[in-house]
Amino acid sequence: MVKAIFFDLDGTLLNREKTISGKTRLTLEKCKEKGVKLFIATARPPLLDKMLSWDENMLSLFDGGSYYNGGCIKIGNQKEYQPITDEIVENVVKLVCEYEKLNIALQLEDEKHAFRYPLDDNGYKSWGVTLEESLALGDIHNLKTVKILIFFANLIDSVTPIDDTLIASLKSLCQNKAQLYLTDGGKAVQIMGNSINKFESIEKIRSIIGLEKNEIAVFGDDVNDIEMLSAYQYSFAMGNAEAHVKEKARYVTLDNDSNGIHHAICDVLQVL
Repeated sequence: MVKAIFFDLDGTLLNREKTISGKTRLTLEKCKEKGVKLFIATARPPLLDKMLSWDENMLSLFDGGSYYNGGCIKIGNQKEYQPITDEIVENVVKLVCEYEKLNIALQLEDEKHAFRYPLDDNGYKSWGVTLEESLALGDIHNLKTVKILIFFANLIDSVTPIDDTLIASLKSLCQNKAQLYLTDGGKAVQIMGNSINKFESIEKIRSIIGLEKNEIAVFGDDVNDIEMLSAYQYSFAMGNAEAHVKEKARYVTLDNDSNGIHHAICDVLQVL
């Protein structure tokens, strides 16, 4: 029987409007009433109140989660970070700064953010920070970096893919030293510490809360979900996921705009 469920956010739990549908929210509430633990498994930082305007009632549905693709695990109010080495951070920044207009964000411990270029006026909310709270790359001092993001524009509105030559150089730089994903249809590079991914962080949480692997269900849609989708008996790719992601999951549910979460929980897992 499934006793804990982990949800990716963008393209999975969130619809195209970046909200959780009423039907899906009701399903989550019923899971909670049944004693099923709910967790987030996202590339985002734990700033969902600021990024998604979640109120306390929404936040209280979740027992914690995996953030920054596993760079931070959170159970209740307790957080544990897994930073990237200073060497990788310095070398990635140096390499990216050879490319004009290409932005880089360092997501730091305690949810601080440093950017190469300032974002547009409306760009900061999607990151969960304000212009006044953000740092320049040279101002991070002794703060540890949890995740690196490389992108154009404000990321959320980028239409420009990352250059193939840069991707190849970054992969060479990170080989055996850091985890790299090319996501968002090739428009973003995400880098975390070595061997950091959603699966490893979920396993840490699973161990802490004392569950077996066959008591875990996971939902995702992008390449940074592949490790967790490949690992669990109850893994669900969303209908909107690309084919190579769907191939890694045990099940494929409806898309994120068609209440795919509700369908999988009620009709496949039969939790409710």
